[in-house]
Amino acid sequence: MIIKNVKVETHNMQLKEPYAIAGHVHDSIKNTFITLEDSDGNIGIGSCATKNDSEESVKKCFEILDSFSLSLIEKDLSPNEETFNWIASELTSSTEANAAIDIAIHDLWAKRRKESLTHALGMKHQSFDTSITVGVSSLERTIELAEKHIENGFSILKIKIGDCVDEDIERMKALFALKPEKIKIRVDANRGYSKEELIKFYDQTFDLGLELIEQPMEVDQNNEMLYFPEEIRKICVADESLQIFDDAICLVQEPRPFGVFNIKLMKCGGVSAAKKIADLAHENGIKLMWGCFDESKVSISAALHAALSCDNTRYIDLDGFFDLGWDLIEGGYHCDNGIMSTLDKSGLGVS
Repeated sequence: MIIKNVKVETHNMQLKEPYAIAGHVHDSIKNTFITLEDSDGNIGIGSCATKNDSEESVKKCFEILDSFSLSLIEKDLSPNEETFNWIASELTSSTEANAAIDIAIHDLWAKRRKESLTHALGMKHQSFDTSITVGVSSLERTIELAEKHIENGFSILKIKIGDCVDEDIERMKALFALKPEKIKIRVDANRGYSKEELIKFYDQTFDLGLELIEQPMEVDQNNEMLYFPEEIRKICVADESLQIFDDAICLVQEPRPFGVFNIKLMKCGGVSAAKKIADLAHENGIKLMWGCFDESKVSISAALHAALSCDNTRYIDLDGFFDLGWDLIEGGYHCDNGIMSTLDKSGLGVS
């Protein structure tokens, strides 16, 4: 896979409406794209969204990717450990830029094999239901959005919480009072709770039947999670606590603060790094969720292909594209009534 041409560009994809998580409101998002062309004219596409969506972070990511891309020309980027270790060593300051190149390499590799990336990696699952996210909102707005998503066919709701525990408890009770058939509810506190607040939330909602509780406390409070019984830790998801492979090594040690790992390509550096984390989790009996930021279909598709190639994938939260006003990319996957599956096309199936 000798690379002959590389192109890097950033595009602003306005959100359909402002979106709130604990402590922050988003109204637009920029993604950076990279295309790799090999000596046979095949094209691999990658993209990334920065973990911090500030203008400064996006600009820095673009500059890192644009500068490094020059060193890819005439380089053999066969997808092996040597290639990915070299890229990671050169891009230590930006896992997002690393992810974009990694995704483009995987897309190009699978296209050259004339098969989908999932099949090239080894398909283990056909499809999964994705959750659809409701940002931090008033009780009335939360119910309104939940009913809208249910009407649109989604069967899993992820509710952002973490600003006010009393209001969060009220919202949970109101949502479960709807009693929608076959609907599962997850929550994501985005590190918004103290230990005492999590105790209160757990005590007053544990009997409702929450499916998952994602990253309830700050990263430096992982040990505080051990206060909770194993039954609750099994449904708690490591998100910000799990960035790279070294974090995964720490989190698999007994006793474990989390029973589920949320893998995001932007955090760990792409498909190759994600698969290493997934394999470690599988060896230790830990379930996987695959998540995202507000991202183009390119990186969302890459996450889906990776998720479907891992035995221990149990949950996906790949709804970031639904927030975007537009995208440069078409294709990538099917999403029917919230059920996501890949296309029968080579590579990522994007164009």
